[in-house]
Amino acid sequence: MENNTKKIKSIISSHKEEIMPGIHINVPFPSTDLRHVSPYVLLHHFGPFEVNKQNTFSFDPHPHRGFEAVTFLFEGEFEHKDSTGGYGRLSGGDVQWMTAGSGVIHVEKQPDEFIEKGGIVHGIQLWVNLPKEHKMTGPHYKDIKNNTIPVIEDNYIKLRVIAGNYKNKAGPANTYTPMLVIHGAAKAGTETTLEIPSGFNSLIYVTKGILNISGSKTAAGQMALMESDGSSVNIKSIDNSEFMLLAGEPINEPVVQYGPFVMNSMAEVKQAFLDYSEGLMGSISN
Repeated sequence: MENNTKKIKSIISSHKEEIMPGIHINVPFPSTDLRHVSPYVLLHHFGPFEVNKQNTFSFDPHPHRGFEAVTFLFEGEFEHKDSTGGYGRLSGGDVQWMTAGSGVIHVEKQPDEFIEKGGIVHGIQLWVNLPKEHKMTGPHYKDIKNNTIPVIEDNYIKLRVIAGNYKNKAGPANTYTPMLVIHGAAKAGTETTLEIPSGFNSLIYVTKGILNISGSKTAAGQMALMESDGSSVNIKSIDNSEFMLLAGEPINEPVVQYGPFVMNSMAEVKQAFLDYSEGLMGSISN
């Protein structure tokens, strides 16, 4: 019988990045060793950390173009407002899927009442590339509430299907290229086999605990990057663990990521900065 198990290409440990004074996040990519895993351009793992009036985790108005910014909120609250009039409020388990497309300005912060009482914030921000034909699509925003995400229970392993199709469950996210995005939680001592389409780039990033992924120990803050050949990955949970499975059909086009823009050339990035400076990406009303 043919072995369809995906081999592990490498186990990548996140580097720490200070994105604001005193706030460090885990970044498995981009890095000097791994620029991106197409169609994924960037993965930032933030928290868990305490947010309160003295320690906020907010981002003032800033622009994006050429990709989708996705926030998976595991714990805490987040508030979103953008220049299209989009507004959303996330709680633990919710997902924010914002298509920047031709250009958008947005604000991300905790609601005032959450800051007042204080609490833990934990999540991931993922940048999903758009193919050239869709980079200048109109910007739009979608809140995905926890109770709309289909769940598969498999031997005490919980799989939330956010994007793509998995075992006859369709994720609520609409994507421009084929992908599979799953948030998983596994109790210690459990085991399962994840099915991933052959030819997809794929990775498993561990946010909590320790997994054995196809024989390779992968702890929180680490990422297992897999070969594209094969169609399954075996995982065993050593501790109570949580993880993100990100798989997708690669976009075989040049990627130029500079600051808040992801385009196909530096000339397009320069144009994005120019358009932003001239106010063509709109503004956020109070």
